Amino acid sequence: MWPRRWPCEVSGDVKHRLIKPTMTGYPVGLLDLEDQPSIFVNGTLGEMPGVAVVGTRKCTRYGIDLAEAFGHAIARAGWTTVSGLARGIDAAAHRGCLRGDGHAVAVLGSGIDVCYPKENQPILDEILAVGGAVVSEYPPGTPPDRWRFPARNRIIAAASSAVVVVEAARKGGALITARLGAEMGRPVFVVPGDVDRPASEGCNLLIRDGAHPVMGKTDLIEELSLILGPPDNDLAEVGESGLPPGGVVFDQLADHWSVTMSEALVRVGKLQLEGRVRRQGEMIVPT
Repeated sequence: MWPRRWPCEVSGDVKHRLIKPTMTGYPVGLLDLEDQPSIFVNGTLGEMPGVAVVGTRKCTRYGIDLAEAFGHAIARAGWTTVSGLARGIDAAAHRGCLRGDGHAVAVLGSGIDVCYPKENQPILDEILAVGGAVVSEYPPGTPPDRWRFPARNRIIAAASSAVVVVEAARKGGALITARLGAEMGRPVFVVPGDVDRPASEGCNLLIRDGAHPVMGKTDLIEELSLILGPPDNDLAEVGESGLPPGGVVFDQLADHWSVTMSEALVRVGKLQLEGRVRRQGEMIVPT
């Protein structure tokens, strides 16, 4: 979807290249947009599939932990994590990706030299330092005006092969990204949440409207593998059960799968019925 390398031009202190829709190497996914934008790129764009991980700025601790786990798992699977570098879920997904030594692409609603919010500058710097990229349709120096962010979301959706929503309110950019992705044929995966939790209201509505629910990082990787192909590295060794060969202590299943204990009990029961795991003392092991 992205070319592996771009030559760079230098404008002030910012290295970038402007890529137009008519140019060789224009990202294929962006051709699905009706208003195909020229894009400014700083950093390295990879050839691996992209997975958008998005969500609300007003997220819960649970959402932050899950977004980091998703970013980490996507990185370890050998895919690119695409997000918007916003507070909350976006920043958490980028942090998880970097922790997993992965490739991250941050799509900004400002110039590529204007980090918003400023507190995420260390994340942006690390993305570039380890071989990721920053992308924007706006020239360097463009301020982060509020109206630019909904437009930015269409690029996140188009640049990705799938969209994952961790937490989302009834209104907001994450829902815009998910719905635009669905309109372009991108599968949309959503973490369900408590019906009375504002940060989950949008997620539950997306599931009602046909999005695919996911119950944790292992579930997500299994679902993405059906679309993107098998992971390229050590996550492929986890297997269909979502457990390592030696198994996992029963009481630690919820942490391993990044789900609640009640969700872990449902999943392990299903896996036992399918003959994919068995109880061995205090351990749950793959068969």
